[in-house]
Amino acid sequence: MPDHATKSGVLLDIENCYAAGWTDGMPVVPPYGALVDEMLAGMGWESTQIVGAIPSQSLEVRAEQLAATAVMAGCAPQYGPLLRALSESLLDRDFNLSGVEVTTGGVAALVIVGGPIVAELGFEHGANALGATARPNATVGRFAQMVRLFCGRAGGSLQPHGTVGHPGRLSFLIAEHPETIWPQFHTQLGHEPGTSVVSVMAAEGPSSVNNHFAADGARILDTIADCIAHFGTTNFYYRHGAYVVALAPDHAELVTRDFPDRENAQEYLAKTAVRATDDLIRLGRIPEQPREDLAVEPGTLRAPVRRPDRIHFVETGAPGGKFSAVIPAWAGSRHDVSRAISVDRPGVTGARAEVRS
Repeated sequence: MPDHATKSGVLLDIENCYAAGWTDGMPVVPPYGALVDEMLAGMGWESTQIVGAIPSQSLEVRAEQLAATAVMAGCAPQYGPLLRALSESLLDRDFNLSGVEVTTGGVAALVIVGGPIVAELGFEHGANALGATARPNATVGRFAQMVRLFCGRAGGSLQPHGTVGHPGRLSFLIAEHPETIWPQFHTQLGHEPGTSVVSVMAAEGPSSVNNHFAADGARILDTIADCIAHFGTTNFYYRHGAYVVALAPDHAELVTRDFPDRENAQEYLAKTAVRATDDLIRLGRIPEQPREDLAVEPGTLRAPVRRPDRIHFVETGAPGGKFSAVIPAWAGSRHDVSRAISVDRPGVTGARAEVRS
């Protein structure tokens, strides 16, 4: 055990991190050199490697900065291959990290982890799956938000403008069940079944969907559709975003029984999650003189997505309660970005290239 003087020194360094702005508001692990070096080894990078850039901000991000952030977030070095793939996804130009940080929408970087790595690293995918306190869930999710915070503001020259934000801006991660009924979430983004994949999307906070008495999958999907298409959902006008349906086991049993093909469930939701365009205009959700390219047609029904495949399903959560959740993606985000993870060669992504939808 460290002596009192050592503990006092660490506490002082934590305070120094606060003073330097190296924090998300919560205490961080001080990024001592030895810890950063160990994390770099796990991620498979040299310290001065340029991992990504935000050209509009003339900002380059080095490997040592990402490794230090992972240390501060509390990640373990064995998370290195996943963190490397996640870092590359966050810094992908299509994710629009700076936009995610400064939008008035107050969104967060939602991380979705699937495949064998969920069990290998001990991610919680059962009880309280969207707010799990297992170390991998909490710290990897926190790492993503800290990268958003530190890099998305151009080193402090930009400021966030989120109107209300949501608690996921501290940590926001879903781990999918290692064994799923439908093909795994990441197959919706083009990856092969059985691979370990990390995906990111800019997302609002989750909304709970409660249906304890329906006896068939269609009624469950009708309830989910109502949550997707409430009048206040952000996506009705631009329709660039997407939705993630976190489908818990009791609901999944009914839905997958009655919709053996996931694509049929997506199509059902895309047809059912609609509102009258005239009502959207009347309420001010769509302007009376909309842009022509957004294809607003009075007298018709309007869905908040352009295609059924923009409604994603993730099988997660614990049995025992008939709940699921709907997570809207940011209306300003046109892409979901993902990387396959290779655990054979630390830090080397197996996908070769990102998958975008």
